[in-house]
Amino acid sequence: MPSDKNDLAQRIAICKPGDTVRGFLFKAVYGLVEQRVGSSGTDRMLVQLRINKMPVDFFSYPAADFLRMLYTAVDMLEPYYDSVEEATRACGGATVTGFFNSYVGNTLMKLVGLGDPKRVFASVDTIYSTLVSYGKRTSEELGPTSLRLHYRGDMQPIAFHEGALREALKVLRGNGTARGTAMALDYGQYVLEWH
Repeated sequence: MPSDKNDLAQRIAICKPGDTVRGFLFKAVYGLVEQRVGSSGTDRMLVQLRINKMPVDFFSYPAADFLRMLYTAVDMLEPYYDSVEEATRACGGATVTGFFNSYVGNTLMKLVGLGDPKRVFASVDTIYSTLVSYGKRTSEELGPTSLRLHYRGDMQPIAFHEGALREALKVLRGNGTARGTAMALDYGQYVLEWH
């Protein structure tokens, strides 16, 4: 079943002209498609999106273009996952892997400190501001091994952020869960738990 194009149109409609995403997020999703589907999938994706060349890692590109790429990638990846949501989570996870492997991500994580999710997620807005120009993210402690994140003004799908947060917990702790709830199209809450 293909991704929901009505949902995509609504998300693009709330993008402001200045809402941008760093190029390496595009490249991370592209890399996942290349890994799972092969070059025929990436070639098809670039043709559908009318992209001549891949974005440069730390240049900024329109968030609406990233949404188009994400939904196109999910359609190509969906046969390799249990559902559209799982394919979307895989794209989110790929962006985190790309971030941790980048120079900026690696440096930022050394400053924030790996191993302690509370400390890392207390800096969630700072971390995201290196990746995107929109939205506000806050962290709320729920207990010794859990917290709630609030993502306001963020048009990315809930499943995308769930995948990113699960991958971040895997890197930080080796385990953990992230469950998102849509409060509005551009506001999601995520409960994170780890052991």
